[in-house]
Amino acid sequence: MTDHPMSDERLETPEELASLAGSSARAPFSTEKRLGAARSLARALAVAQNNDSLYPPTHPLVEQSTAELAGAVSTLVDLGFEDVTLNVYKATLFIENQVLPEESVTYRKLVEDLLARGVSAVTLSIGFTQSDAGTLAAMLNDTSITTIEDARAFLTRSGVTSVSLAETSDLDDEVRAAEERENKARGREIYDQGVSLMRDVETQAKLGKVFEVDTLQQMVSALLDTLFKDPAAILGLAAIKTHDDYTLNHSLNVCILSLALGASIGLDKDTLRSLGLSALLYDLGKVRIPEDILNKEGPLTSDEWQIVKSHTTEGADLLKRIQLVDQMPMVVAYEHHQRHDLQGYPHPDTPQEQHLFSKMVALCDAYDAMTTRRPFRREIRPDKALAVLMQGRSKAYDPAVTKALVAMLGIYPMGAVVTVDDGSTAVVFRVNKDDLLRPRVKRLIGADGKWLEEPETVDLRLIDPETGTYALSIAECIPASDAGIDDVWQYL
Repeated sequence: MTDHPMSDERLETPEELASLAGSSARAPFSTEKRLGAARSLARALAVAQNNDSLYPPTHPLVEQSTAELAGAVSTLVDLGFEDVTLNVYKATLFIENQVLPEESVTYRKLVEDLLARGVSAVTLSIGFTQSDAGTLAAMLNDTSITTIEDARAFLTRSGVTSVSLAETSDLDDEVRAAEERENKARGREIYDQGVSLMRDVETQAKLGKVFEVDTLQQMVSALLDTLFKDPAAILGLAAIKTHDDYTLNHSLNVCILSLALGASIGLDKDTLRSLGLSALLYDLGKVRIPEDILNKEGPLTSDEWQIVKSHTTEGADLLKRIQLVDQMPMVVAYEHHQRHDLQGYPHPDTPQEQHLFSKMVALCDAYDAMTTRRPFRREIRPDKALAVLMQGRSKAYDPAVTKALVAMLGIYPMGAVVTVDDGSTAVVFRVNKDDLLRPRVKRLIGADGKWLEEPETVDLRLIDPETGTYALSIAECIPASDAGIDDVWQYL
């Protein structure tokens, strides 16, 4: 039973949501200046290669283009990069993880010549000179070079140390597949342990007994350790929707979403531990609310609503009684329904802004509640849930924190089920921070409506070299149940 704003106003489209959240995205090329520098680097390399193929090394145009290439790398160094990698992934050009759609088509020869030499990634480091630029261009035009070993030997003979080559791009999912599976399994182990711990907490609180906090803090620390190692392994856990034990899973999901949100805005580890514990215990006061009221399917009476609203003060009281050293769980339990505009409950005696933790937990609480199917209502699609939250910014929710949440989750978050414009059905398993509208998906059902024998990974940023446009796009987001998918987590 979570409050969220609804209105007759038109919900933002996915494109509008992406634009609104764009300023909050923490991607390497999230600013116009950095994106321009990435495009300049791709152009400079393509031009240097082209001029080298047409003119002798001493020709003014060759010297000019190699100087521009060295300057493009220097510009990125000045912007804070120690090195920068040009990736070719499935015939599409990237700088780091930033897709370059136009350049992928315009500089098709550069892409093809890299692949012809077995090269999928070129890393340019601090110290990259005009001479190095000339050698790199010459290597790309030397038709006797047909393997990456030949290419590396060519650079080594020329004394180039600021260029390194790789056979596989960091964007290649198979490269880290084994490690990701291990992190995913570890995350699920922590999650299941957390559900068990929260069940014990709920039982003890209902009996009026003091519960053990140390084990909860250890569990939060374990979540954080995995979050820092592999954010997707932890964030994907929030897609777990167990309908039989909604309350326990909901508190874990809110904790995970809050930790990921806190990490995305740069909170330090000690602060995140406090946030995580607060997000686990914020709704503890509901143990004092009769279950027949909490689980009532129809509308609440006025008296019942007053009882439900008391869970904020009841929760703060419970947490005060166990005398936590960290006071933030008590604060968040009390404040999480007050709203950004302080028009919620309990009404403060004096106007006082919600604590940042309370703002974050309130958002994550609303998002997980909306996207979970309950016996008395269907879930809301993730993209629509985010649109509802964005509608409530400056009213129910802090606008900056709301934008940060959308930027972190993407317009189509991990676990969202989507139809693709070729008629297939897929699950979003990774969000691309450089393009929130184009995540990586795993196709499960083909255009013919038949389930694939094995999920097929597709990066929706990839360009069709024949048309010069995106190969595939999301048509719409649909409820998982409509696609016959019970457990999206297994595909993440």
